[in-house]
Amino acid sequence: MPTFNENRRTARAAQPRSNVPRRAAARPLFASSATALAVALLAAAPQMASAANECGAEAPGQDTLTCAAVGYPLGITYAASNGLTLTLDEAAMVVRGTGVLLQTLIGPIAPELTVNVTNVNSITSSGTAVSVVNQAVGGFAAINIDDGTIISTGAATNAVNANGGASGANAQVTLNGGQIVNISGGGGIGAQTAGTNGTGNATIVINAGSVQASSSGAIASISGPNHTGTARIAMNGGSIFSVGSSALAATTTGKGLAQVQMTGGTVATTGANGDGIFASSKAGTYAVDVSGGTVGGGAGFGAAIHTSAAAGGTVNIGAGAVVNAGASGVALRDGDANRDGVDEINGNATITTAGTLNGAVLLGGGTDTLNIAGGAINGSISGDGADTLNFNLGAGSFVHGAAFAIGGMNAVVMNSGTVQLDSTLAGNTLTVNGGTLVLGGANSYTGGTFLNGGVLSVSSDANLGDAAGALDFDGGTLRNSADFATARTVVLGAGGGTFQADANLAVSSGITGAGSLAKTGGGTLTLSGTNTYGGSTNVAQGTLRAGAANAFSAASAHNVAAGATLDLAGFSQAVASLANSGTVSLVGATAGTTLTVNGNYVGNNGVLKIGTALNASGPSDRLVIDGGAATGKTSVQVTNLGGLGALTSGNGIEVITAQNGATTTAQTTKDAFALAGGHVDAGAYEYRLYAADATGAGENWFLRSTTNAVTPPTTPGVPGIPVITYRAEASLYAALPSQLRQGNLAMLGDLRKRVGDDDVKGTASTPTGSDRRAWARVLSTDIDIQQGGTVSPTSKGRLTGFQAGTDLLATPNWRAGLYVGQLDGDATVNGFASGVSNLRTGRNDLRSQYVGVYGTYTADSGLYADVVVQSGRHRYTVEPMFGGGVGGKGNSLLGSIEVGQAFALGASGWSIEPQLQLIHQHMDLSDAAILGAVVQPDADSGWIARAGVRVKGQVDTAMGALQPYGRFNVYKTSSGTDVARFLNGATRTDIAAPTGGTSTELAGGFTLALGQTTSLYGEIGKLWSSGGDAKVKSSINGSLGVRVKW
Repeated sequence: MPTFNENRRTARAAQPRSNVPRRAAARPLFASSATALAVALLAAAPQMASAANECGAEAPGQDTLTCAAVGYPLGITYAASNGLTLTLDEAAMVVRGTGVLLQTLIGPIAPELTVNVTNVNSITSSGTAVSVVNQAVGGFAAINIDDGTIISTGAATNAVNANGGASGANAQVTLNGGQIVNISGGGGIGAQTAGTNGTGNATIVINAGSVQASSSGAIASISGPNHTGTARIAMNGGSIFSVGSSALAATTTGKGLAQVQMTGGTVATTGANGDGIFASSKAGTYAVDVSGGTVGGGAGFGAAIHTSAAAGGTVNIGAGAVVNAGASGVALRDGDANRDGVDEINGNATITTAGTLNGAVLLGGGTDTLNIAGGAINGSISGDGADTLNFNLGAGSFVHGAAFAIGGMNAVVMNSGTVQLDSTLAGNTLTVNGGTLVLGGANSYTGGTFLNGGVLSVSSDANLGDAAGALDFDGGTLRNSADFATARTVVLGAGGGTFQADANLAVSSGITGAGSLAKTGGGTLTLSGTNTYGGSTNVAQGTLRAGAANAFSAASAHNVAAGATLDLAGFSQAVASLANSGTVSLVGATAGTTLTVNGNYVGNNGVLKIGTALNASGPSDRLVIDGGAATGKTSVQVTNLGGLGALTSGNGIEVITAQNGATTTAQTTKDAFALAGGHVDAGAYEYRLYAADATGAGENWFLRSTTNAVTPPTTPGVPGIPVITYRAEASLYAALPSQLRQGNLAMLGDLRKRVGDDDVKGTASTPTGSDRRAWARVLSTDIDIQQGGTVSPTSKGRLTGFQAGTDLLATPNWRAGLYVGQLDGDATVNGFASGVSNLRTGRNDLRSQYVGVYGTYTADSGLYADVVVQSGRHRYTVEPMFGGGVGGKGNSLLGSIEVGQAFALGASGWSIEPQLQLIHQHMDLSDAAILGAVVQPDADSGWIARAGVRVKGQVDTAMGALQPYGRFNVYKTSSGTDVARFLNGATRTDIAAPTGGTSTELAGGFTLALGQTTSLYGEIGKLWSSGGDAKVKSSINGSLGVRVKW
């Protein structure tokens, strides 16, 4: 670092100034050429009033002179024998000729020579406009410019130049304002020193103002093979523009430091092979720090920032900096000092950037390191194969676009933050230690991927480099955001590895190593290689699936979290132990898969899914506990794989096997496993899960469609009597036809229920019975049916609805018409199910609609005959107790003929009426598809005969004529059988329910004439069972109607 004071100009004595106002600082004119600017400034310069050539003689002991005249046409020149500070302070001052020159010769004294351009109009020279040359050993040559315009029009090297000479004196130029223009082909500002073994420093400080130059804008240079001084440029503001080589250049041919520090301002060049910033030390190092401002590069081999040093160096680009490549397309270049495309020096560079780089980054020879701490690099990054790229973003992020590439890296290392590389990545290895790295390109790096921490996110196998590259985990996470498969070698180190499958990932190679495997993400990870890793397997989310037999590591203890799934997919596997808090599925296309646990199985309220052919003996998937203990609680879900349903034989279908001393609670609490829903159904049968064999011995578990009848005392080791376990639907479908038939009979009723009694009186013009009638009634009928047969169903329920009709033909003796009606309700069913008699199995919801036609003949003698044909349309839902209702439909046709004859009982007004009725019913019900079977209900077609007697009277009341009656009926139903056929493939199970029986009925009713045209009628009654295979009875049945003549 420099040892001298950059602000020594502040020590000069204050001098009186003229009353001419200070001129406003001119703006930098980067849009104009330097020549045009200079011509304009010269033309605008005021006429010089002074002809003096000097600012006064240097008196003995005097070290400060002030130039305050308006004009110095021949320039200002001093050759100081001692130290001297020359201050130019007159706002209207114009200096021409040789410009300002302050110099001293080589001598034993180390004087300080300083020129302060404090307040002038302009300084113009065909040579160097402001020059300080100090050749004294250890001397100091300084120029401080605060204001004014300085122009060089000749062939001078620099418009402003501080020269420490060959003796190695310190040289410094400070620009605080004003404009410096060189139109001669030279540079703007120069500070240089030399000496074979010198130690002086060359420094340029730019705080404000502007520089426009045909060559270098500002160059701090040191020459001498063993020189150890620092060539330094500090830019804090202002602007530097060059159309030649470098805008800022810090160079040394010795062993010292080339340093550029930039906190603000603008630096740019448009020259061929031009650099915005160039720092070069032939035998030393460089240090470039750009924390703010904008840097622009040139064309050819130029760059916005260019560095070169035999001992390497550092480049730091802060978040506030913008680095723009020029026509060369290179934002940052390390090496190749002579700009021929070859790095002859091979120094090691360390580059750290958090700024914005618009252009490529080229790392030269040597072992270079590029640290990306933020910002952006909008260009490709290239190394020589020995370099390292580090991402150290903390909580920040970085994106590299698909239009770019990263190549020539020995190592790419992700340490922190979030990085998205859509660019292609070539080189040797990729390492992730922390943060999240997202790869989107088709990458070709060959050394493999090392996941020591953080997350590597990919969407295809091509993102992971060359196909032969391995995945080496030691604590990191691989996340896949899209489906793909990989055959890469996978190694789990001591820190283990996590597969975050947010989509589906298939790994076909074997996974080795001592570490653990964790599965996260909602997707599926499929393993199909021979995996031998020794750590645990933790399925925390999503699904871990087997793609081949024995793909899961037999040496690994497996753990399945709540909500996660371990899926064998039909491939048999073995594991060291298993803790199940989620789902373990063995189910494949066919039954027979085994999961062998060579240790303990712990069910933490997890689910075990198995596939079973539900028939007499399987086959079935099996959980095998080898030498361990099954504890906790597990729900077993059974999927029927082609089973047709049948009575199981012997012990049933084995689903859980205990071997080599294993225990499963089958001989103790019997609670390690429980069948989901309590049973699984196939055909007409219900399978349940039983601990131990049919004799109660052993630790195995079985599915059986039978249960053991409890007939104590039992003999130990001797199986009980097997009892079939029919499913709930067997009783529900067996009872269904009788329930619907009972509704049909309620809608039919008989003549008096339907329309009431005949009119009480007529007129001469309209005899009794010749008026047409319209009528409607509401009715409610109770269902209470007990049947025998396979499952002995019992139905209890109620149907409620309406009926409405009208005469279409009416004569004194004949009537004919039609009616419509509807009944809705439900009936609960008990039956033989799950091996238990009279078990509540569910209910049937019934919905029926009817249309009927009738014809009635009535003789004067009281004889009548009534014929009815009724069609029914039925909709129903069978709802087992455990849920899962299934709907169905059907149709029925009913025919009835009814006759009766009334006999008067004297003159009392009462009569007795014997009645006979014959009914025939036919019903068709559609097939119903239920879980594990198709049900074909086959309803019996049969006859019903009714014989009854009715006693009727007639009483006049204040409301009108009342005809009360009471009746008694006996119903006889022909014997028959309803059959519910449960079909599953070629297997058929018939569930039969008999239909024949006898019932008796007692009822009472009335007809009340409310006027000449309106009557009210109704009836209530009750039915008793009197024997038979089907016992039909009821609680109170009733109907109420109104009839109107029209």
